[in-house]
Amino acid sequence: MSLEPEKFNVNPVWNAMSTYAFLLSKLKVLICLSLFFGILYPSTPQLNPSDFHSPAEKPPMKKVTARPVSASKIGSVADEQMPPLGNAYTIPVVFHIVSQNPYAITDQQVINAVKDLNDAFAHAGAYAGGQGANTGISFCLARIDPDGGNTTGITRTESVLGDFDQDIENDRLKNLISWDTKQYCNIWLVDGIKSELLTTFSCGSWTRHHENGYAGLGGDGDYRDGIVIGEFGPLMAHEMGHYLGLSHIFVQGSCANTNCSVDGDGVCDTPPMSSLGGSCTNPQNSCYTDSLSGFAHDVPDLNSNFMSLSGACTNEFTAGQAAKMKNNLVNVRSGLISQNKCTSSCSENIIANFTRNNWFPATGDLIQFTSTSTGGTNYQWSVNGNVVGGNSPNFSQNFSMPGKYKVTLKVYNANPNCYANYTDYVIVTCGVMARFYPDKRVIASKDPIYLDTILFTNRSVNATSFSWLMSNDQGMAEQVVSTAKDLDYIFRTPGNYTVRLIAGNGSCSDTTSTFSFTVKDPTPDGAIAFTDIECYQQTKLKISLYVCDYGYAPILPNTPITFYDGDPKTDTANKLGTFLVPDSIIGSCCGKLYDYIVDIHKPGLNQLYGVFNDNGSTKPLQLPNTNLIESNYANNILLKTNFQFKASVAPPSATLQPGDTLQLSGQGSPGKVTSYLWSDSLGMSCVDCANPFYIAGRSDITKKLVVMSELGCVDSAFANIKVPVVDDYTMTIDQVECSKNDSLQIHFTVCNNFKRGGIPQGIPVAFYDGDPTTSNAKLLGPVFINNQAAQSKCVAYTNITRGTKAGTIYGVVNNRGIQIPIKLPDDSTFMENNYSNNIASFNYLPDTISVEPADTSVFADHSLVLKISSTVYDASSVKWMEGEGYKLNCTNCLSPMVEVSDNSVVQVQMLNQLGCLINGQSKIKVISPDLTVQILDAKCYTNDSLLVKFSICMNNQYDSVFKGIPVAFYDADPSAGAASLLNPVFYTPSEVVGNCQTYSTVIKYPTTEAVYAVVNSKGNYNTQGDTSFNETDYTNNIAQKTIQPFSVVIEPADTTLFKSTSVPLTTAISGGQATTYIWEPAEFLSCNNCAAPVATPSYSVEYKVHVKNEFNCVATGTSAVKIFTGGKVNIPNGFTPNGDGRNDIFFIMGNKDLQMLEDFSIFNRWGQKIFQVTHVPPNDPRFGWDGYINGTLAETGTYVYFVKIAFSDGTQQVFKGTVTLIR
Repeated sequence: MSLEPEKFNVNPVWNAMSTYAFLLSKLKVLICLSLFFGILYPSTPQLNPSDFHSPAEKPPMKKVTARPVSASKIGSVADEQMPPLGNAYTIPVVFHIVSQNPYAITDQQVINAVKDLNDAFAHAGAYAGGQGANTGISFCLARIDPDGGNTTGITRTESVLGDFDQDIENDRLKNLISWDTKQYCNIWLVDGIKSELLTTFSCGSWTRHHENGYAGLGGDGDYRDGIVIGEFGPLMAHEMGHYLGLSHIFVQGSCANTNCSVDGDGVCDTPPMSSLGGSCTNPQNSCYTDSLSGFAHDVPDLNSNFMSLSGACTNEFTAGQAAKMKNNLVNVRSGLISQNKCTSSCSENIIANFTRNNWFPATGDLIQFTSTSTGGTNYQWSVNGNVVGGNSPNFSQNFSMPGKYKVTLKVYNANPNCYANYTDYVIVTCGVMARFYPDKRVIASKDPIYLDTILFTNRSVNATSFSWLMSNDQGMAEQVVSTAKDLDYIFRTPGNYTVRLIAGNGSCSDTTSTFSFTVKDPTPDGAIAFTDIECYQQTKLKISLYVCDYGYAPILPNTPITFYDGDPKTDTANKLGTFLVPDSIIGSCCGKLYDYIVDIHKPGLNQLYGVFNDNGSTKPLQLPNTNLIESNYANNILLKTNFQFKASVAPPSATLQPGDTLQLSGQGSPGKVTSYLWSDSLGMSCVDCANPFYIAGRSDITKKLVVMSELGCVDSAFANIKVPVVDDYTMTIDQVECSKNDSLQIHFTVCNNFKRGGIPQGIPVAFYDGDPTTSNAKLLGPVFINNQAAQSKCVAYTNITRGTKAGTIYGVVNNRGIQIPIKLPDDSTFMENNYSNNIASFNYLPDTISVEPADTSVFADHSLVLKISSTVYDASSVKWMEGEGYKLNCTNCLSPMVEVSDNSVVQVQMLNQLGCLINGQSKIKVISPDLTVQILDAKCYTNDSLLVKFSICMNNQYDSVFKGIPVAFYDADPSAGAASLLNPVFYTPSEVVGNCQTYSTVIKYPTTEAVYAVVNSKGNYNTQGDTSFNETDYTNNIAQKTIQPFSVVIEPADTTLFKSTSVPLTTAISGGQATTYIWEPAEFLSCNNCAAPVATPSYSVEYKVHVKNEFNCVATGTSAVKIFTGGKVNIPNGFTPNGDGRNDIFFIMGNKDLQMLEDFSIFNRWGQKIFQVTHVPPNDPRFGWDGYINGTLAETGTYVYFVKIAFSDGTQQVFKGTVTLIR
């Protein structure tokens, strides 16, 4: 397996097994506690058997793993400057092949491995499948060695350290050869690695993993920084990931994902993962916290990732991992990319290489070095930088002193500056190398509880004698424990140990590095987990539980578990019973599920304490009190509550209306219910079922449920059902008629708003002539009482009451008429849920006779026939009334002829079917005029008044226009709102013969472009009383006229001329006739009172002309004549502000390119600003200085000006100078 610890953390840490052991201890406690679902005293949630793979047997123990020291937080992307994702980086690598046969690996194999590594980091080639990212990182074999010569980037060292122990011999391996680790990525390719990591102990067995490579994030230049591998392929990409700061994407046993830049592997686009990878085609989903770090939903584990330990199927890095590696490359390993080590220093194809005939020399040995170089003709050998030997491909050297020697061969041709180097390090000793490796690196052992051994296998070189030295932190000083070749040691005391081997052959000896490891305490650590507690036969409890051992040594059979009804650490708890565990529980495992019945001797107990390894002999509880010794007693007590069998009814309460149906649901838990019994049976669909239906009556009721469990426990629950008053009586008065001249016949309807309705017999209805809630009302007797019940929601009734008075009649349902004002429900017969809607009212108007036409209009002095359209019950009772304004041809007929001279109302009367005298009438109106108005003309009269000419017509065959007809004028359509009255309102002065007449008036000039006239309006349009005369049609009373304003326009309106050039100014008049012209200023004009003067200005001038029409309206027009001069900018050096009209203003002139004076400022000799204008046009004296300072004449003298000018091409230029003021 390629399981690799991250070995670097700022400074490299090479012997990390003691760290592994510490993490193993801590992780074991955490993982085991998470398995122990029942709460460690005083309170925790109980174990859930559904979490076990086989509840009937035993829950699986989660493996306890020793996680390597993580380097994932070094060079964290969150802590360092992030390089741009698009940047590409190339890292030079050097391969050190260390083996007893290093030439078995060819250069081509190494070249192919580098290409494979590049494909892996580019997500290309064999790794192109899936969703991986191109990291932007590539690799090259170094082409320049640390001494500046050309190189293949491959070294070969013959040594037994090609198969080495990672924890003991890492330093010794990398001391053989290492290039500058800040500038090169050193990769040591070896035959095999002795190691152990991710060690777990579960259910009596150890699981030990070994690795085939390792690396970490260093960067501080230590010679041991780099990568060690035993094979090429995905393993090398994985280790390169560690080298650039990546962690495994899983954290054994953890799904923490609160902060994805810190938790897990510290990369947010790798989903959380709690175990090492497996299948890439069918990946597991070990965590359900993915969405906390931005994933839309939980996704399978990323087993295809190089950092998942999924093996050969891995093929990708994520974009987040790529960013983290680049960040670490820039901030931690910047030396790798600061120089170009990928290109040879010169173009000659020279390869330097040599072999030697002694891989492990002793002091005094002669070593023969033989060149295998190609492409060069000259050879230069050096030892420790000193040139030795001649220009020969072969060289021999006697090494008389122990030490490490750097032997370098430089090969070149004619140009000594173009050369290749090859370097080998000769390590000379006395001839002995001490070596060993352990078969285990974590064990648990203690006498007499549980014993275990470690076999330390000796593989020293050239040694004949051995001494094994050992120490621990439990009082054992370093001492020789054996002189045998191999050491098979039984550990009787747990602790942290060190061991080393001294090997010798007489005069020569060597010692290994110290190997540190942990021997754990195997003492059992028992705990219990409740899966279920149920009531049994009412006064007993059935307990289901597991027994778990979180230690290493087994728990022996017959270990007691005692149960209490209260906290056993107090003297108030009562012992309930003791259960003896019948089986042995092996270490780091849970046994099978046990059932135990304890008799409480009373019902209702709802909490239970279980104490593991307690014989019940101490009160209050004191542990230990048995022969079983544990390493931890803090988890021996477990509390479980809320397990008592309880009945429940849903809903526990309800409010219904009569006739409503409610489904009741009965339950009992925990456990299975075997019988149900409901009482009483009234309204129930069944009494021995779980879910009966209940139909509500008209009164409250309580239903009781008794349930029994399959274990013989009984409990009861209740459902309280409320049935409130639901009747809600209302009434409407449908019709009221006069009866026999002294009574009223009332037709009314009584309703019940309850959804199922129903009108009871004997419900009273009282009638009043006024509001019955006040004392002013009088009862209209007699009170109505129905004599028969009805199931309908509404029933119609008729009642005759005393009275004939017109007005509002009130009816009150469910009212006996006993008191006024009424008080409900005090004066009611039946209860209701709402009394606010019991009152109805009816506006009674006596019957009338219908006459046709009832309302009509005729022209004056016309006749028409009147006809009674109502039913005539007694023709002899009909009588027509005579009056003014009309004449009848008969008064007791059914259809008289009437001649109308003025607006009239013709009255008639007769008897109705109930003997009451009723009346009728016909309204006859003489048709009114239909006034209209038309605006004939509208002209400006003065600048604030308008002369309007208009006509008024009467229409409807009228032959004269009335006196006093008002006409109001507005500035907008008054029918649309927001119109203003234009005073004064006009009134016709006298009556004039004719249907139409023409008038003129002067009104206020409107602010709008139109004037509106409204005939028959006094100026308050659309308000009551605004009209003076009735009309047949008011929709045609408005007229509108668009006003042509009196105005003048000068041509040209805006022009630009060269100084003293002439331009004619012409005028165009609209909205009237011009009678006079006045131009200003008159300067430079050929005339100032004509229609078209000629202007010849010397500077920019704005001309105005004032024109008067035939009345008294004045219009004004303007023309801007802009002047430019020759030259770019013309600034005078003096001016004479004496009022003679010549040279009075100091202003800036220039050609057409001058766009704007951004700033024109003048300062006196003391530097004080006395004048400034900004953003003004040039060539215009209006924007110059008139020689005044704050209204006072300035003194004669010299002044400084500052002008910033903007030109038409967008440029600006500043001009400074002086100007002289002369008086």
